[in-house]
Amino acid sequence: MKTWSRLWLLIWPYRRKLVLSVAFGILAASLWSLELLLTFPITVMFGEYRTLSNYVHHEVVETTKAIDSRNQELKQLELKLQNLPENGERKRQSERVSVLDALRRHQIELDVYTSKLWMLSWVEARIIRNLPSDEFRLFASLFTLILVVTLAKGAFGYCQDLLAGSVAESVVIDLRQELFRCALKLDPQTIARDGTPVWLTDLTYTLQNLANGLTELGGRVVREPLKAISCLAALFYLNWQLTLVFVLFMPVLGALFHWLGQRLKRAANRVIDSMGRLYKGLEETFHNAKAVIVFDQAGRHRRSFHRENKNFYQQAMRLVQIDALSGPISEMLGMLAASAVLLPAAFLVLRETTTIWGIPLASSPPRFPDLALFYVLLAGVLEPLRKFSKFYTIIRQSTAVAERLFARMDTPSLIPVPAAAQFLPVLSQKIEFRDVHFHYASVATDRADRGPVLVGLDLTIHAGETIAVVGPNGSGKSTLVNLLPRFYDPNRGDVMLDGINLKDVRLRDVREQMTLVSQETLLFDDTIQENIRYGRPDASDAEVREAARRAHVLSFTDSMPQGLLTTAGEQGKQLSGGQRQRIALARAILRDSPILILDEPTSAIDAQSEQLIHASLRDFARGRTTVLITHCLTPALLEFLTRIVVLDRGQVVATGKHADLLAACPVYQRLWDAQTQRAAA
Repeated sequence: MKTWSRLWLLIWPYRRKLVLSVAFGILAASLWSLELLLTFPITVMFGEYRTLSNYVHHEVVETTKAIDSRNQELKQLELKLQNLPENGERKRQSERVSVLDALRRHQIELDVYTSKLWMLSWVEARIIRNLPSDEFRLFASLFTLILVVTLAKGAFGYCQDLLAGSVAESVVIDLRQELFRCALKLDPQTIARDGTPVWLTDLTYTLQNLANGLTELGGRVVREPLKAISCLAALFYLNWQLTLVFVLFMPVLGALFHWLGQRLKRAANRVIDSMGRLYKGLEETFHNAKAVIVFDQAGRHRRSFHRENKNFYQQAMRLVQIDALSGPISEMLGMLAASAVLLPAAFLVLRETTTIWGIPLASSPPRFPDLALFYVLLAGVLEPLRKFSKFYTIIRQSTAVAERLFARMDTPSLIPVPAAAQFLPVLSQKIEFRDVHFHYASVATDRADRGPVLVGLDLTIHAGETIAVVGPNGSGKSTLVNLLPRFYDPNRGDVMLDGINLKDVRLRDVREQMTLVSQETLLFDDTIQENIRYGRPDASDAEVREAARRAHVLSFTDSMPQGLLTTAGEQGKQLSGGQRQRIALARAILRDSPILILDEPTSAIDAQSEQLIHASLRDFARGRTTVLITHCLTPALLEFLTRIVVLDRGQVVATGKHADLLAACPVYQRLWDAQTQRAAA
């Protein structure tokens, strides 16, 4: 219920369309029962009466006789009652009770026949007299009326489906935006833990399933039960006793739907998970297309995709199997219920009686046209129920999908937002890492699965310093700088800016003071100019061009036909590594934050681009706090570094100038020797 309550909150803004859709559904359902009721006069015409006038006249005569008979019986019973004393022996009292009960039953029957006679008289006076006297013309008129009703019913159904589809698509658009908004509020670790393919699956395949389900739910899933209800209402009017027998089977049908629904929910979740694995395989294959080609591993990926595709087929077929099973079972139960009603009804017609085993099942003996109409209306109930068994699978799938999406939206970030945030002034003194411990959360749980990355790390960076962080692979360099913009939070310990704990301030205030240039250049499929402007969206074209000049971007864009308006391509793949990195540096220059974080900015570029970037950094780093992670300390870089911090196994093992570290730090000596050997080679 909680899931549907949340869905209702999303539907509420479109309630007018929904109400109008339901109104059209009610009209379509009403016309459905009217369409079936119109078969009654046709049945009468092809029976023993030939015309409606003959049938109504016959019914008036028979009803009048029944009224006269009941009046005579009532008089006799009243006379008998007068001869029975109110107080007397038990036998006489029992006889008096029987007479009173008979009086009550005969009075009820008299009231029924009187109402029937009034209705027949009204039909004879107002309707029969205005109908064509010719039998064929009457039949053609009735058939034309059925066609008109069918057309109107179809039009109302179309309008209902159209409005329901509009509401469903609007809700899914809102839900997709909300889900995307929730994803953007999460920290990188949580997004990486769930995986990009999972998010893509939920934002596309899963949401589309929900859209289909809501469209059916607002359209046919509403209309079919209404059609059944309208026919049930007509059946209750014709004969409430027999209809009640039919209704007693409904709890059994409800229990069946519940049983199927539980299995459908689990099957739907397995199908969505399987689709997520398909997305993951496709994403990895296309992202690493060069590796797949150069190592000739297309066959391996094809086999892997085939396995996942086959698994998806198996899970989907399980869903299809449960869906297919619901129809025949519900249809069989419906036919059993119909048989339990039609057999007694046929007995009443053929034996011209109103009771079976002394149980009254009709107020007057039904005739063949009544039985035919009863059968048609029962079919009018069973057909929507049969369809509803199919739609019920959609409802359960939609429930499972909605629960999954809401659970995704409720995913908590590993970076909590403080209830009462402190004000964070611009950095003026120092950045401190105090006894910092960190490990990454696992995929399945929030417990560590990679072991500790930082262990009791202590480091102070003074405002205005330009430091380089070096160390072996896996020593925790990238993790260290990712703690500054709060991509991660320490599991223990604190990161402080001017004595203020980053956990106590707003994320926006923290990140407004920082700019990141990462090893993996983050560009969008847009122009070079807009990729640079991404650092400060309100920057003018002149400011963007100045940032591009300082980062030596103009040295290659000026030779391009469109200059800065050249498209970078998906992930900037139309540009070289050095060009992409210079664009990223231009973006950082445009942002002009007091803290600059550079994570291996020159690890995958050529020597010329490296020199240009270092030249830009020498000018740009002046007057701001700069943290640089690098494996390559060139003479040009050493010139403007304040000091070097050496990490090993998650701890700071040394800090100081190049010459001092080379003389006293074994870890730094090994790193420098390895760099020197690579340069010599």
